[in-house]
Amino acid sequence: MNRNAGAQAEQLYSEAVQETPPNRNKLDRLVDLLCDHPQLIYDTFFAKAHKAAEIAVDTWHGTGDIKVNDRILILTVPALWGWTVMEETLCHAPPPELLETRYPQLAQQFLKLAELTLAHPNTTPGPVVRRTIQALTRFWPEIINACVSLKTQSPAWRQLYEATLRRADSLIQLSEQSNDPALQMHLAKFFETEASIFTAAPQPGGSPRSRLNLDRVPSQHAYISKTALVTRGERARQQLVQLLPSSDNMRLCSTSFITATINSIVYLMNLRPQFCEQLLERLINWYDAINSSEQTMTRLQSVVIGKTLRIALLQLYTRNHMSAYSEILKHKLDALGGPEWARWQEFQKRERERRLRHEAWERSLVPPKKASEEGPQSARWVPAPGDGQEKSAPEDGQVEPAYQPAPGADVDVNTDLPPLKPLAEVLGVNSSRSNSEDNQIELLEERTKRVKLDKEQEEVVVSDMEIEVPEKELEIPDKELQQAAVENDSQIETEMQDALGSEPPFEMLAMDAMSPDTRQNHLMEAIRRVIRGSERMRKFIEHKRVLHSIDTAGKPAPRSRTLEENMVQQVQLVANCYLVLFEACRARHLPGNMGASTEWSSMHACVEDILQYVVDAPQELYELAMALLYELWMSVVTSDPELKCTPDKPDSEFSVLALYLRWCEHIFDAIVKHSVRLATQQADTTPAAQTADGSAVVPELKEEKSQTEPSELILAFIRDAPYILPALLAKVAECLKSPSTAPLGLAVLETAIEIRPPIFITGLDILLEYAASPDRATRSGCIQVILKHCSSRSSLLPRMSLAAKSHFVRGVRLAEKQSVELEKQVASIFNRVDKVLPVGELAVTEAVEARKREALALRKQKKQAIEAGLAVYAELFLKLCAKHMELLVVMFVAYKGLSATVQVIIRRIITPLIKSMADTPAVIIPVLKQFPVGTETLAQRIVFLLCVNTARVPARELVQAVLNMCDARRLDGNFLAYLGNGMERAEVHKRLPTIVAMLNGSAGPQMLVSEFFTRVTTSYLNQPSVLTPTELLVALHEPAVVNTEKKAEEAVRVFGAMTNTDGTLKFPPRVFDEALAQLAGRAFVPVLMLKTAFIYREQHHGVADVAVKNLLQTLIERKVWEMRSSLLNAFISLFRTMLPDALPLVKSIPPNILQMMAKIDARFGVPAS
Repeated sequence: MNRNAGAQAEQLYSEAVQETPPNRNKLDRLVDLLCDHPQLIYDTFFAKAHKAAEIAVDTWHGTGDIKVNDRILILTVPALWGWTVMEETLCHAPPPELLETRYPQLAQQFLKLAELTLAHPNTTPGPVVRRTIQALTRFWPEIINACVSLKTQSPAWRQLYEATLRRADSLIQLSEQSNDPALQMHLAKFFETEASIFTAAPQPGGSPRSRLNLDRVPSQHAYISKTALVTRGERARQQLVQLLPSSDNMRLCSTSFITATINSIVYLMNLRPQFCEQLLERLINWYDAINSSEQTMTRLQSVVIGKTLRIALLQLYTRNHMSAYSEILKHKLDALGGPEWARWQEFQKRERERRLRHEAWERSLVPPKKASEEGPQSARWVPAPGDGQEKSAPEDGQVEPAYQPAPGADVDVNTDLPPLKPLAEVLGVNSSRSNSEDNQIELLEERTKRVKLDKEQEEVVVSDMEIEVPEKELEIPDKELQQAAVENDSQIETEMQDALGSEPPFEMLAMDAMSPDTRQNHLMEAIRRVIRGSERMRKFIEHKRVLHSIDTAGKPAPRSRTLEENMVQQVQLVANCYLVLFEACRARHLPGNMGASTEWSSMHACVEDILQYVVDAPQELYELAMALLYELWMSVVTSDPELKCTPDKPDSEFSVLALYLRWCEHIFDAIVKHSVRLATQQADTTPAAQTADGSAVVPELKEEKSQTEPSELILAFIRDAPYILPALLAKVAECLKSPSTAPLGLAVLETAIEIRPPIFITGLDILLEYAASPDRATRSGCIQVILKHCSSRSSLLPRMSLAAKSHFVRGVRLAEKQSVELEKQVASIFNRVDKVLPVGELAVTEAVEARKREALALRKQKKQAIEAGLAVYAELFLKLCAKHMELLVVMFVAYKGLSATVQVIIRRIITPLIKSMADTPAVIIPVLKQFPVGTETLAQRIVFLLCVNTARVPARELVQAVLNMCDARRLDGNFLAYLGNGMERAEVHKRLPTIVAMLNGSAGPQMLVSEFFTRVTTSYLNQPSVLTPTELLVALHEPAVVNTEKKAEEAVRVFGAMTNTDGTLKFPPRVFDEALAQLAGRAFVPVLMLKTAFIYREQHHGVADVAVKNLLQTLIERKVWEMRSSLLNAFISLFRTMLPDALPLVKSIPPNILQMMAKIDARFGVPAS
């Protein structure tokens, strides 16, 4: 088996490394295979893994032979595989025969390679550095555990422990130096590990999640100092908290890093509860300090970090072994507040109430014994859950097992409770009916017939009013209120029965026994009875609406199930009347009318009263509303099974469909208004979420339904209604107009378009419309939902693109209009005629300067406003461009005819989008290649943003694409200025004339040329510069560059004047010395060389004299006077500037040549002798 596994491992390894780049999946499979057969690691693969990582490290640090950038990138995958294999090898127990011999040797190789890797973290790829830290973090506890368990004094293990200790110290130093949040996240895990293993266990034996602890280290170990480890554990706890950024230390203000560090600190509290109070105090103090500084974190960071902290502490609070610290945690959670803690507390409260109600219901099933039969110490009969057997209450001094809340929750439910009265007495029912258990059960069944329409209600409803169980003391609900509810319901039921009894019985004959006239009379009599019933029901409805408006004992009046059941029946009857009447009218081609002036007005008014009754309390009567809507919809389907009548356009004002749509609209409108009020109330109470002492305030929730989110009722209606018009979403869209209700609208639309597909397009159109909302939160929320569906539904892209383009074009037009108005306002400032004209030249100058300052301030203010407005309209468009770059063509088209002000704004707002494409420029190259004529500045801006990072070389595909584009379209050097470090040597020589041709004496082109020179002469990681400074200076004297005349001389001046960040000259004098020496020895000597020598002497006066005199001597030896006249004239000018230092060179010039030079330049003045 091992032989087959070895062959399979060798095959996987060979196949993986032969691919380019190496196949990561196959290497992962190889790791799994090696874990199953660890002997293969010790025999062969540890050496291969170590070599793979070692070669990569040597190459990255410049000690290897590989210099090609592509090969360097390829080495990352094998290096990561190597670290994984070494980690798996050393973090698992080796075979016993290798423990004392082979294992320490392999571990020393592992530590040595870790030392080399961490010695240069900036030149090593981040994933490899982080993998090394992870391996050391996992290896550190293993080596401690082995040294303690083996109890050996072997020098090999002692050396291994000391080497591991040094690597752990190097990680501490790395934490103090690094500004990389991703790296620090792994270091935080290292500190968490040290803080847990170098402290004592919270109880004997340690936590099962952290078996290694300081208790296992003997005080007198041969080479491990327990005192030193205690110190390391304390320091690790301090450093873990110190990793959190502060207002004075912003280097690590990253949301992901901060949340990871918080989780590490809380996890350490979970492992070592004895440090809970200490760490919790420092963590909360840090959070309060960092959250009070607006410059430290953004609002989004503060929200995310606050939520992470609250959830982590809440999870810690629920741990059983943290019960000793529950009060501390509860106090901190109260101070932090947040919806998570409020929901937890409310859940605990509801759970206690549920159990208490259940206990109260059980105890009320049997009447209590008489006072004479039951003493204070007598046992109380309680039905046992599940088996129905009797059991006695605990004797005196014993305590019944009580429901245990979570640690830190209020435990008042275990207090002595007053005895509950029988259920019949609470409800005010005649006690004669409660003399037996059967009567009580019978009564209970009778009362529960009027349960809510929601059949899934979990609680057993024993009356029309639930029994309230306060949190701190179980009290009997107000008996008078309960009695009033029962009497009120009974009174309504009695009155309804009397009203029905006043009508004589309706006797229906058999259909075959009735003539047509009889049938018509019976039908009209039935309709008249419905009308009369409607008139009587209106009185009851009005009575209940009055009761609903009265607040009794702080609670609304009880609902009447009898009335609601009759409402459903009434709606059924009215719907049937609608069907019958309008079928008859349609058959006779007569118009149907049930308006206020007709005989059907009472029935119509009753329906309106029922609707208004529901609309007045949409949340409390939601189930009734659904029942009524379903009754109406069933009538719609009955009258038109195929729904031929268009649902959004009923054929008659008083048809059943029109009635349903009207009810649906009014109920939905009431639900939306109710939810808006709830959302507004929550928004108003949010700022007052803390008291003066900083503790959180949880709003008192009187009813369970008021705890729901504002959006839940709207979403329930959208989900449950049998049919809704998509146009009803316009009522939700109104919420997006106000920042206070926008979260409600977003929450509804995001879920509604998923749970109700027919309204998806309407909801999406609303989101697209408000994707350009002036409110940032509303706009961002809409865009987030749009992008979510853009990725999953490609068919929607045209619709989204059209809306995004429309917003962008509208924003551009508005910006252009504002720009024109700005120019008019600026012109009016200068054209304004002052009432008092300035007198004197000084006064006139001051007046002009004052107007300039006024115009400048106005221009700055207006431009900022224009840019902010255009950014709002362009945000969705730019986000879609990030996913579909071809949309950027629209921006090029719009850009062409705009004013300079708006063009500058567009170039600025695309910056984040283009920078995000720097790693994948291939997606934008097709758009860049076809930019329209007249949009060159926008295209140049895109190229600049793709290459703006000077720490990296532009992608080769981008460089090649721009070079081809420049050749095909004859573009200027502005496109090439930032590509120099991505070109090859031949390409730089070819493009240098184009770069130099940009110079015109102004600062802008000089800056671009200087940038090109800098990039060409800069070396990058394991990649030398394209040209050395000397080679670049010599290249500036090539004939193709020299033909640009004075521009070549300006290029040399730019080259010599380039400076470093500290102000010193970038290129030392030796660059000019070497370049002039090479140029002087060429067959063709350019005139520019002598001008370069002149520039060199100007910029490095004194230092350049030797090189210039050597140049003059070389030219004299080469008989410069026999060369071109222009060269001789330049020689004479340079020679004259070197006088009198150049007088010794005169002896080398023939007398006749000196006379000729004097004729050319009379100022030369050199004697013929």
